[in-house]
Amino acid sequence: MAHLELRGLSKRYDGNAVVDRIDLTVPPGNLVCLLGPSGCGKTTTLRLVAGFVEPSDGEVRVNDRVLSARGFATPPEQRRMSMIFQSYALWPHMTVADNVAYGLNLRGMPKAEIGRRVAEMLKAVKLGAFAERYPGEMSGGQQQRAALARALIVEPEILLLDEPLSNLDAALREEMRFEIRRLHDAYRYTTVYVTHDQAEAMTTADLIVVMNQGRIEQAGSAEDVYNRPRSTFVAAFLGGANILKGRAIDRARLDVGPAILRCAEPSFTPGGEASLSIRYHEVKVRADGAAGDNRLEARVVRQTFLGSLRDLALELADGTVIRASAPPDLAVPPDARVWVDLPSERCRPLPS
Repeated sequence: MAHLELRGLSKRYDGNAVVDRIDLTVPPGNLVCLLGPSGCGKTTTLRLVAGFVEPSDGEVRVNDRVLSARGFATPPEQRRMSMIFQSYALWPHMTVADNVAYGLNLRGMPKAEIGRRVAEMLKAVKLGAFAERYPGEMSGGQQQRAALARALIVEPEILLLDEPLSNLDAALREEMRFEIRRLHDAYRYTTVYVTHDQAEAMTTADLIVVMNQGRIEQAGSAEDVYNRPRSTFVAAFLGGANILKGRAIDRARLDVGPAILRCAEPSFTPGGEASLSIRYHEVKVRADGAAGDNRLEARVVRQTFLGSLRDLALELADGTVIRASAPPDLAVPPDARVWVDLPSERCRPLPS
């Protein structure tokens, strides 16, 4: 298993930093997800690790070997890495077995050994019955499993995945998230996985690295980055959250205009500008009520039935609009007046 380390890694195009001084350590056998919106630098970071792009500054190290530095990059074929792309990149004129065997054939491995290893790998990815089929005769999920088998069979030091599920429909994406995690648990290759889908990241990753504008905003476990966001961007991007800004009355209370909100975790600087986050599903909506702690009156701007919940847009007294995920049986028409509870234990202070 390989130890991957990025030290001050940067990539600039025409003076603009696409990747900006990234420091990241991936322990051997861990799966790390680079998560963020389009244009945040996650795919460029992956290509820097793969050797397709040369860094402007910084280093890529594997087991203390420098693979990339300014003015130098070991060619991709010499890095003992396997990469899986969005498009699967399977040879259409080859059977599944031939596709999976391709890397072993290039290495000149004996045919009997290749046959044995291909059969074992196809069994591991649940494609044993599809060995003689061609890619065009299989579903997207089956093709993606074939691409995984081809990448894993050469026993790479590091496995790289670039938005591997983006071309699948919703049901197949959900199935393949668990499949990727199952295979990782079986083989434990050090893995870097790029995605903009938070459900993929939270299902598959040991470590989630949230990226924004070429930099790492926060890195941690799924529970850590979700429950303890360290920036407004992370709070809003991961899971969806309302961000309320105001002036701190004391370490635990924030005056946001329509109300004074209390946070269970006191960390504000009294008198300073500050903000807090609360996720949509943590907002409690009542059709009636009375004034109380962390309770505000609001007007329903929009409500959308989504099956398991209703998505509400609620306008506060000062015109601020917040979102709430309410039970599906809470049917409130637009312009209705409601009461909104923001539980103090769910109000998370954000760094200034």
